[in-house]
Amino acid sequence: MLICVNKTSALALLRHVRATGELAHAQICGLPEPDPLPQRRWTARLIPHELLGLRDAPSPERRVCVAVPSQETRPLASFFSSTVYSTGLPPGSFLQLSNDLVIPCPELLFIELARVMHPAVHELLGYELCGTFARSPIDPRTGGVTHGLAPVTDVLHIGDYIDRCQGIAGMPAARRHLKNVRDNAWSAIEAVMALMVVRPVRDLGYGIEKITLNKRQGNPRALVQRGCMSSRVPDIVLDDLPVGFNYDGHDHLNLSSIIKSISNSTELRASLAQLRNKYVDDRKRDRELAAQGRVVMPVVAEDVFACGGLDTVVLEALMASERLGGPAAASVVEDGAWDHQVEQARQQLVWSLLPWEGGKSLGAF
Repeated sequence: MLICVNKTSALALLRHVRATGELAHAQICGLPEPDPLPQRRWTARLIPHELLGLRDAPSPERRVCVAVPSQETRPLASFFSSTVYSTGLPPGSFLQLSNDLVIPCPELLFIELARVMHPAVHELLGYELCGTFARSPIDPRTGGVTHGLAPVTDVLHIGDYIDRCQGIAGMPAARRHLKNVRDNAWSAIEAVMALMVVRPVRDLGYGIEKITLNKRQGNPRALVQRGCMSSRVPDIVLDDLPVGFNYDGHDHLNLSSIIKSISNSTELRASLAQLRNKYVDDRKRDRELAAQGRVVMPVVAEDVFACGGLDTVVLEALMASERLGGPAAASVVEDGAWDHQVEQARQQLVWSLLPWEGGKSLGAF
């Protein structure tokens, strides 16, 4: 068998091979013609459906998305949905993952999904592709997230790829959505926070475009000589303001480890010591970044999930920035962002983007 899956099927497969490390063996290739060999025809049992984000075998209701080089090469099985790419793509647009499976390159995948996903969800996909995490292939919204991965592309490469394409569906939307994507997000919730910060107010964000994610900040030599770390990495820096954010999720201080260790005094002491060391390091981090002229405000899961919580965090940052000599808050975020109806709509969007069962789903992506 040889087939190129695309769109949502390729996204699920990309998430799988990122998490397993198999992506490292991918090779650039051309777009192959689908071939069911050694079978004579395509059947549902040929398809590795779980790798493609399907809990059950494909069917006319659960289709596999595939890319083909011509109308004549479309596989005729009813469980396929085909996209024809005869012209318009730059060289190097496909990756062979195995003897059986090919996917679009991440940049083409971003274009393909621009018209499939809600704009905010598509922008979050950009953070995932340009970041160091991958969502679950089967349950991307609420399933487990794999962290510590290498990004598969970046904003510059996606933009350049779009410019080199000709007449591919989704290009205008992809170009629009890319404006709200930033490189190097380290987690799904950090990506949600960053997206809401940069999205225009008309799109229910805060309109603070200039931000940097997870860029290492060198400590002054005088502090390093006194035993401080040589550098620190704030999660989100607001480039034009003397403030930023660090997101500390439920697992940041792993309190559950204490419960697991409570029956073993040695393990309990080790867990408590580990928690204490992490807490102390966090406080030192905050001081060292402040010494660099940057107040990095801690944000916890309760802030992000609470009604109006993110609004409060951003407003606190703006007020702190103004008192630290930064620009007036009203010149950074337009007053319309704090309209009651806008705040309500923004909260619904945040809840829809967060990895939980609450909020209105914007699609199983």
